[in-house]
Amino acid sequence: MLKKKIFVSLIAAMMLVSACSSSNTGTGKSGNDKLTKIKAAGKLVVGTSPDYPPAEFYIIDESGNKKIVGYEMALAQAIADEIGVTLEIKATDFQGVQANIQANQVDIGIAGFSRTEERAKVMDFSIGYNQESKHGWQGIMIRKEDAKKYATLDDFKNSKLILGAQAGSIQYEMAQKLTDVSKIKQMGTLDALVMALNAKDLDAVIISTDNATSMLSTFPELMILPQEGFNLDPESFYGVNVALLTKASGDENKAFLEVVNKVIEKANSDGSFEKWRAEAVEQAKQAVVE
Repeated sequence: MLKKKIFVSLIAAMMLVSACSSSNTGTGKSGNDKLTKIKAAGKLVVGTSPDYPPAEFYIIDESGNKKIVGYEMALAQAIADEIGVTLEIKATDFQGVQANIQANQVDIGIAGFSRTEERAKVMDFSIGYNQESKHGWQGIMIRKEDAKKYATLDDFKNSKLILGAQAGSIQYEMAQKLTDVSKIKQMGTLDALVMALNAKDLDAVIISTDNATSMLSTFPELMILPQEGFNLDPESFYGVNVALLTKASGDENKAFLEVVNKVIEKANSDGSFEKWRAEAVEQAKQAVVE
């Protein structure tokens, strides 16, 4: 009888081990699965850099509190709603968002990111959204008093100017093609760059015009060079945004990415992005500098 009990106990133990093993492989629902962790935590932690209207920026709400809004934050809320959790926004500068993604300090980064080969080495991407070429391009902001100096992009390049670009951005990569690396100043936020340009600490700032046009009303001495002749991404290689995740070696991101991509596909097809953007453009008139 004792031998039979031991044998039965061993069989039960083997079945338990087998069940545990199979629950952690190939199903995308293991304890290491990102979506499972988000649901268990009851919140979606989104990293962003709120200095980029109309994508993400601060306003003062009706209660007098500072709040982060924008069409990308509407996307973040839609993802949280789809999962059934609350949204928590972790704000840093642009480079800090990428650092937090790689350190797994946020569940997802949504901050006007584009696909690049360097990012692909250390992060996973969602599908694309917000075709920027509908609303702007990769361009150059200067002081109006300097506009006559640059009839062509070659004139601009040959001037060997001191350029500003957001740290860790594709604009920094573009700036390297326009002047010596030693003449490029990286700053954490777009606000800081525009203020430095206005103060004549920079000769020009490399920008996404979609996110900088709203600042021209605050800085009337500044302008954006025309798209014809000064578009730094004429093929719109960087014209589609993506959300970024900590790079996974297995299927840890699979279930979560399926949810994210489902929300993006719906927003792309049903007009939500255009609606969110229109609302954000209006809100950007109330934007405040952090």
